[in-house]
Amino acid sequence: MTGVPAYRLVIEGETSRFDAALRRALSDALEPFGLKLDDEVALDFASQSLAAAMPGDAKVVLFFGSHAVRATAKPMVSATDLLIPIVSDLSACSSELPPEVAAFNALQYGGNSDTQAEALASAVLETLGLMPAKRRIFLSYRRTEARDAALQVHDALLARQFSVFLDTHEIRYGGRFQDALWHQLSDCDVLLMLDTTGYFTSRWTEEEFGRAGNMRLGILRVGFPGVAPAPAATLTTTVALSDVDLDSDGRLCGTAIDRIGDALERFRARSVAARLDNMLGTLRLAVEKRGGTISNPGPLKRVSISLPRLTLGENAELTVYPAVGVPTSDAVERIAKHADAECALLYDGQSLLQSWIDHLEWFAGGIERFRWIRADNPDPMLKELQR
Repeated sequence: MTGVPAYRLVIEGETSRFDAALRRALSDALEPFGLKLDDEVALDFASQSLAAAMPGDAKVVLFFGSHAVRATAKPMVSATDLLIPIVSDLSACSSELPPEVAAFNALQYGGNSDTQAEALASAVLETLGLMPAKRRIFLSYRRTEARDAALQVHDALLARQFSVFLDTHEIRYGGRFQDALWHQLSDCDVLLMLDTTGYFTSRWTEEEFGRAGNMRLGILRVGFPGVAPAPAATLTTTVALSDVDLDSDGRLCGTAIDRIGDALERFRARSVAARLDNMLGTLRLAVEKRGGTISNPGPLKRVSISLPRLTLGENAELTVYPAVGVPTSDAVERIAKHADAECALLYDGQSLLQSWIDHLEWFAGGIERFRWIRADNPDPMLKELQR
């Protein structure tokens, strides 16, 4: 252990069900964030909630149910606990979980399943606040070549509890299409590209790919049979399809769809972590250029900034929380409610609708000791902080 853990994972109930596959999936998901299980993320096996004993930690309780646990366990569930019940099958909630735990939404883990373990690891990171809970995916494809496949992928990912942006489904009539499209793209964790023969010959899909790259958004490429990666896509992570993965009508088989979903679950953590690191790296350069200092990321990737004031001979201090995607009033409330000093939310505003940015500025104007910092242009707020 290198020091006090920033996060804590508490294993309760039928603790023997916490197996090697789940440990491996958690370790792999945490690695892009620079976190290690049993180090920055403490792992505790306990018979009751540790929320009261360790109120300062960001923690998640994993409660593994079973018939024996249902009959004998008396869990002490605090109102402040972040709890994920785990059952062998979703139909077994009432038979495997005590009433105090059954009120929480459960996840399925049958044991020794990499696919289920990766989904559970994602849920843990989302609950800890390391990844967005919205699970937003932008599906980029050529309608003339991959419409049916796109609809299949869309429906399959919805079943995995992803929120999938499909341009034919989510942009309302009467809106400025391109502005709304980029706003939606900025709120996604991954661009999932269906790379067919004509993907880069379409202006729209080429712009989606380019804009995602400018946003430092992770791009997961689904390579259709016979389609070699274009030069711009050679560094993307690829799920390669073969002829047996599609039928004569261009529809994907079930195993191909499963491979795409599994790869996306693994890739998403790396994408979010890279985007956060890029935002914080840009902020660090701007702070140091102004003679200030910035700490290494702590829990929730927050950093502390110290900038010399221009007139008072003292330093201005600010705690900054980075957020990927479109910032919301809920995120502001969570930060400001628990802040004991001046704080700010760092976001990438380069593709957001101006009406949304105006709304956020208006909303934050009524909150004491709160600021916005745009990761794509941090200087104006840093200059104001130094006054």
